[in-house]
Amino acid sequence: MDKQIGKQKAFLTMAFGGPHNYTGLDMRKGHAHLVARGLNDAHFDAVAGNLSDTLKELGVAQPLIDQVLAIAESTRNDVLGR
Repeated sequence: MDKQIGKQKAFLTMAFGGPHNYTGLDMRKGHAHLVARGLNDAHFDAVAGNLSDTLKELGVAQPLIDQVLAIAESTRNDVLGR
């Protein structure tokens, strides 16, 4: 899990305009094995919902949460291999 957390942290930092230290696979390649096992929109929605809920719990303003979710949404088709 530590390796996954590190990759996710580096990816999110890059996705939100920070340093480009992400060295993992692109979204399509990185999730292809999960798509083959049934990864779908419901799973993506659940992750986005967890992200939103966490940001709310941390007291992040709704306009910023909306921006974060828009960036996450922009990855949907690549994550789901479409």
